[in-house]
Order: sequence, then C-alpha cells, then structure tokens
Amino acid sequence: MKQRHFIIPFLCLMLLMTASLVQGFTHWIPAKSLSGFYDAKSRVKLNRDTWMDGSFQEYLTDYARVHTGFREFLIRSYNQLCYWCFDKISNDNVVCGKNKELYMTMYLDDISGKRVKEFFETEERAKAVARDNVKETLRLIDTLHQHHTDFLFVFAPSKVYTDQENLPNAYQNCLKQPHFILSEYYIELFKEAGIPYLDLFHCFRDIKDTVSYPLYTRYGSHWSEASIPFVVDTLFRALEVVTGYSLPSIEVIDENITTDYSNQDGELEALMNLYFPVEKPPVGRPVFRLTDTVGKDHPNLLVVGDSYFIQVKRSCFNDAFHYCDYWRYNENLLTLRENLNWKKVDYYAEAYQMLEDADIVMAIVTSPYIYEYLWGFEQRAFNLFAHGPLNEEETILLKMEEIKSNPEWYEAIVKQAAERNLSVEDNLRDNAIYVLNSHKQ
Repeated sequence: MKQRHFIIPFLCLMLLMTASLVQGFTHWIPAKSLSGFYDAKSRVKLNRDTWMDGSFQEYLTDYARVHTGFREFLIRSYNQLCYWCFDKISNDNVVCGKNKELYMTMYLDDISGKRVKEFFETEERAKAVARDNVKETLRLIDTLHQHHTDFLFVFAPSKVYTDQENLPNAYQNCLKQPHFILSEYYIELFKEAGIPYLDLFHCFRDIKDTVSYPLYTRYGSHWSEASIPFVVDTLFRALEVVTGYSLPSIEVIDENITTDYSNQDGELEALMNLYFPVEKPPVGRPVFRLTDTVGKDHPNLLVVGDSYFIQVKRSCFNDAFHYCDYWRYNENLLTLRENLNWKKVDYYAEAYQMLEDADIVMAIVTSPYIYEYLWGFEQRAFNLFAHGPLNEEETILLKMEEIKSNPEWYEAIVKQAAERNLSVEDNLRDNAIYVLNSHKQ
C-alpha cells in the first residue's frame, strides 16, 4: 500500500520530463529568446572515429543542453532569483558597479591590463605593434590621397573611463595606479605622426559634468541616445576641418524624455536575461534634424568601425552625404545607396567600387577594439587599389595570400591539413572560402 504514495510524484515527474522533451523539439509554447551570443557547434556525424574520440558525445551533450524544453524559462527564473536575492548577475560579460551601474567585462579588462596580456602578452609588444600600425596608417593615408580621398580616425569614448566613480572598487584602484592604456598610446602616436583624428575618448570624460543628460545610460555600454546629436555635430565639425567640405549643423526638435529605452541604451539589461524589467530612470531620446543645409557639400563617406557607429547611422547623419557605406569590423559591408535602407552587399562585386567612390574614409573604434586596430582594413584597401575589381577566384587567391602572410594563422592551417588528410594548399583554399563566405552572412 505504501508504494502507491509514489505513483503520483512519479507520474508528475514523467509528465514534466515528457513536456520538456516535446517542448524542446516542437516549441509548442512560444518563449522569448535569450539575449547574447551563442557559438553553436557544427553537426558531428556518428561513426566509429567520432564515437571513440568523444566528439559525437560532446556535440550531443551541447545539442541537448541548448534544446532542453523550457530552457529560456528556467534560465530567466534562475537569473531573476539571483538578481533579487543576491544582486548577482549570472552573465560573466556584465558587471554591476556602484548605484547599479552596469559595465561590459571587456571594457573593464582594458583597465586591468588583462586585454593587453591576451592580445600581446607584454606592454612592450603592444607598443611595438601600435607603432607598426601607425606606419601602415600613414601609408594608407598616402594611398587614399592618391585617389583624392581624405581620412579621419575617431577614438570613440569608453564608459569605464567616462563614468569612473561608479566602477567597482577593484577597478577604481586599477585607475588610481599608473598603468598602460592602449588608446592613449595611439593618440600620442597619432599626434606625433600628424594623423587626422578626433579624440572623443578624453572629450566625453571632460564634458561629463557640464551636460544636462547622461553620456551613458545605467544599462548601456554605448554612448546614449541623448548624446547622439552632440556626437553627430562634433563629427561634422571634425570632418570639415580635415576635408575642407562644408557640412550642416544639428537642431534638436524634442528632447523626448522617456523610460522607453532604445535597444543600445538598455543592452546590458537585455544580456542579464531577467523575467521582469529593472527600474529605469528617465533619459532623453532626442528628435533632431539637419539645419543650415543650403549650399552644403554632399561627399561620399565610407565608415570602417565597430558598433559605436550603429546609433549614428540610424540618425539623420547619413543625409549629409551623397553615399554612406559602413564596413562593420571590416567584415559586414553595408550601403545606404538604394531606397534609403541599409543593405548588405557582396564583397566580391562591390567593395572596390565603394572604396573608389569614397571622398572620405572615417574609422571609428572604441578602446576594447583598438587591440584589433582596423581589422585588416589597411591591407584590404591596398589590395583593392592594387588589383582593382576582383572576381570570386581572384578574391579567394588574395585571401589565401593574406593567410600565408600571417604566421600563426598559416601554422594552424598546416596542422589542420594533416588532421584532415588534405594537402596544405587544398586546406588553405577551403579556409579562405570559409572566411569569405562568413563575411557575406
């Protein structure tokens, strides 16, 4: 008789497991997707080799974890309890400072010196690479000038340097000690070399206490929507100085104070993956337009940059230019030439023409990405100008040569070729095609 007491719990458990299994395969109950980045593993086929080396089991475990039914509900519930009860954020990429100010880990790693060690191992090596990059930039500027194109480098600001008083104590102590900051070193080198640049890295820190709006929101890591009119106008003025073109000004029509944050103003809250929204102080999402537009120039602009340009490109900034192209991380090529909508284009067919058409090339990079500098844009520009428009086969061969010129990359290709039982040349070609195709996705 006592055994009957276990029937109901057992049936409930089986029902929950069955529901989870069905949900994992069918998603019959809609669930809001989790925010963030997930590196999905490639499918592994079951055979003797994949079974013996454990790769199939590893793939199966990862697949089961990602496709568990009600996974989103369970993760958000766990994150919510941690945040309510312990003020703990479960996402390792987000750190909570004082006054509930949120910061991205990679920006904090820039303060602690961890990012220098990851990319260069030593400060001396970082400085040597920076000096080489400056020499390449001078060569790039000379090449662009030969094609009647001007160049401006924008050092985007950083929340951890702008909003230092709310950093966790450990990182405030890092700032109090003399330490190497790669962005500041580049600014010194640019000044010595006479490279045109706009220093918003220090500007934001200097004006923070003089403006009536937050330059960064509590839950954002990019410059706030409220600061975009200032950013756009400052970019126009800097471009005028460097190029001699006459560009319009900015007029704010409505400050639009609201608690309805834009995606980027609330991006770190999204990464927390909570069930209930956090309390948000009102911020501005200003409505603004171009003014003083009569008789102005409309040059063609090509921007090579990171995500700091996204809020700018969504504004009326683009209306000041005839063409506006955006090479995000020098990978995803976007253009605003057709139907006034941003469109992704094919590197094979259109990269050369975009570069050739540009009257201005503007690079915009924030401190965590200065370690990757311009993501290889200099070499891409040299290749495009040297070879002209490339067909697909020529582009593959050029990418193969680029891989060969990188010793660490090429060494990995050689090792992989042996593992795949392919010739080095065939494996090199496969990798070149894979990289080029990934840039088109």
